Amino acid sequence: MTLSELFNVFGKLIDSDEFNQFLKENPSFKVDKPDEGSQYVSSKDDSIDLLFEADEGPQGGKTKHLRKCQSIFLFSQGKDHHQQYNGEIPLNFEFSNTRQQLIQKCTPQRTWKMGIGEVELNFPNPSHDRWLINDKLISAHYSRKTGEIMYFGISQK
Repeated sequence: MTLSELFNVFGKLIDSDEFNQFLKENPSFKVDKPDEGSQYVSSKDDSIDLLFEADEGPQGGKTKHLRKCQSIFLFSQGKDHHQQYNGEIPLNFEFSNTRQQLIQKCTPQRTWKMGIGEVELNFPNPSHDRWLINDKLISAHYSRKTGEIMYFGISQK
């Protein structure tokens, strides 16, 4: 599966004909039960999760008609019981890269530490870095214990 195929899912409603066709063409994806207005569609084999929710964010109640694909998550080996994603990652990033290697490839727009918020680029052990590339936000999320990349998140700006 290519990134452009995944990017084509952005903005699609979870119950749309287009997304149902995607599911038929990619049977490894399973639709999870909704949880407070958010709903994941996951492929453990492909190591990809798709997050569907309303444009305004998670909403309770019957919101299936509002849920659109907002984010794509590409996982490393073992994270949330996934195999490692082996496809293309934006900016030629790789799971084997260190944080410093990612920064050398492209300086992040923002660095974040959970519990603190936005921090300086040289902050030790941040939660994630984020890059803005065209109309996509790409983030690398790091393990608190090892600093290794746990997953990449991609969303539309």
